[in-house]
Amino acid sequence: MKSVYKKTLICLLLISVFITGCSNAGNEDVSTDPKQGTSSEETSGEVQYKKEIIIAIADEFTTIDPMETTAESNQIVQDCTHDLLTDTNLSTMQNEGELVDSWEMIAPDHWKFKLKENVKFHDGTILNVDDVMFTFERGAKKSTTSAYIDKIKEFKKIDDLNFEVILYNGDVDFNYVLAANSLAILSKEAFESMPEEEAVKIGTGPWKFEEFVPADYVSLVRFEECTLYDVPSTERLVFRMIPEASSRMIALENGEVDAIMSPSATDYNRLAESSDLQLITETGRGQHYIAFNLSNTDSIVSNPKFREAVAYAVNKEEMVIAAWDGYAQVSTSIMCRDMEYYADIEGIGYDPEKAQAMFDELGVKGTAINLITSDAIHRVKMAENFQAQMSKYGVTINVEYMQQAALNERLESDKSVEMFILSWTPGKNADYMYRNPIYSKGGRNYAHVNDPESDALIDAAAGEVDKTKRAEMYEELQVRLTTEIIPWIPIAQATLTM
Repeated sequence: MKSVYKKTLICLLLISVFITGCSNAGNEDVSTDPKQGTSSEETSGEVQYKKEIIIAIADEFTTIDPMETTAESNQIVQDCTHDLLTDTNLSTMQNEGELVDSWEMIAPDHWKFKLKENVKFHDGTILNVDDVMFTFERGAKKSTTSAYIDKIKEFKKIDDLNFEVILYNGDVDFNYVLAANSLAILSKEAFESMPEEEAVKIGTGPWKFEEFVPADYVSLVRFEECTLYDVPSTERLVFRMIPEASSRMIALENGEVDAIMSPSATDYNRLAESSDLQLITETGRGQHYIAFNLSNTDSIVSNPKFREAVAYAVNKEEMVIAAWDGYAQVSTSIMCRDMEYYADIEGIGYDPEKAQAMFDELGVKGTAINLITSDAIHRVKMAENFQAQMSKYGVTINVEYMQQAALNERLESDKSVEMFILSWTPGKNADYMYRNPIYSKGGRNYAHVNDPESDALIDAAAGEVDKTKRAEMYEELQVRLTTEIIPWIPIAQATLTM
């Protein structure tokens, strides 16, 4: 399949394996009922073909619309059905064209792009610049994409395949901006001829949307007229939502599913030793964090000294054991460690004595704070561990769990939120790390950071052509955000498994 922007090799392996399926052109079709497991022919050791592949995912899938959410469970499915203008090759970690054939930076604030020819949408129409313009116009109104579209001062259509973009400020990595999953290109004609809920399903990917049953499954069928990729061998993909790791494991062992995401770490040894199952692991690119609503002046969380004290109070090593059974790397910076321009800063380390002294000075003993997060198991465990750790300092953390879609809605609309647990998974590009979740006008700025100095630094770093100066700017951003402003307490990058 395409070289997905996906931040993890796991997702790449997942999708690429299922495109080829377990296929061999000379093999007989021995596809099976997914409820009955593998057939006798499949257990003979020969490579066999299956028409349908069933993958069990842990988190909830909520929408096929790429602009509605950046949740990874949604993006895994959307990556099968929709495509981006550019994307990051996870082997080289370089940005490459996906729907774009080529590009040129005329100046840091002036870019030229050419689309690939004869790329067919699921509705049979051919991709052209009008579709790109329509997608950008729609994206300007969506919280997940508005921060990227706000960069654009002028969009110039040259012809059906060529366009230019003039930016308000220079951005030497603007091509990476187009690799944001939420900017997957949509069909203008589909939106003009179909209801919006149907039009968002139309992409250029090798699979087409088939059916979605909330909290149960989403299914895709291969796109027989696909022009951008080889037509997949696998005819149908089903993503089943099974929140409990033990239930996913049972479904795998019973042959009800062909693969599971995020098996329990307690099963790793058994999986690694199995002759029937293969365990794939890769350090994830998502930054898991505990965050504060800086705009809630009715709460002590708006006090930077309190946020600093909490940062000193959190034992990240203990939380990694609690949430991921140790299969995660503790984070010292708000920035993900494998990104370009990451600096290995010290951050704020665990210091319970300093935390206690700061809490005593603030007089917070007996304070109760409300925290919201999703019902994903790792977040539940993070929240429970955080409750236990903070109780040692006399601070009560009241936790409310909800489905991911409800969490996103609360974070976007409820200004009374005090704290939340979430994750952010950027691409390689450093500007992407900050533009959406930290920039004052960012669509996912749920912590409501409004710091003009940080905004100015984000803008300046994006347009800086001198790599040494740019690295210094991003290190300054890391230190400022991680140790001074503290909108998040970065906890860990988890090991992702399939």
